[in-house]
Amino acid sequence: MNPEYVPERTLWLLRHGETTAGRAYIGRSDPPLTPQGWQQMEYALQSAPDWQQVLSSPRQRCRTFARELAKRLSLPLQVQDAFAEYDFGVMEGLTAQQVLDQHPGVLDAFWQDPAGSPPPGAEPLAAFETRLRSGLQQIDFSQGPVLLVCHGGVIRALRCLEQGQPVSQLLQYSAPHGELYPLSLPMWC
Repeated sequence: MNPEYVPERTLWLLRHGETTAGRAYIGRSDPPLTPQGWQQMEYALQSAPDWQQVLSSPRQRCRTFARELAKRLSLPLQVQDAFAEYDFGVMEGLTAQQVLDQHPGVLDAFWQDPAGSPPPGAEPLAAFETRLRSGLQQIDFSQGPVLLVCHGGVIRALRCLEQGQPVSQLLQYSAPHGELYPLSLPMWC
């Protein structure tokens, strides 16, 4: 999408870059960005619009970058718990192969039906959606577009909501590290 075109009530989503956790599932855990992860995020902002505020997940992989960016752009920063990543339960901190080895059937069940088969100990998908919707209702778009530095699961779920799909469809969307996505939010604001 052309960054000069900014629909009313646009929320720009920036996924954090690569972390020191590699390819592990990380939700509540909080590994830092790698230098490459930092560069991925900087690169994504090369053709960014003029935001009026910066929001961030409380996880350091988002918050650290968001804090520096807000300072550099002289914008207000709000860190909001509502935009923390999905809690993966027993999959937390494990790679896909480790989940397959240690918790047979859990990964396949989750990928087939994330709402009906969350990993043991994981956040229910309905609670995740409720948390995200609550966070969206707190955003002030009166000054213009807003940037949210967040996570892959958050981006996937918000894209479902934007498209009027159930959040259980979130796995159909990709959200690579360090990518920037515009999201139009007329139905929520």
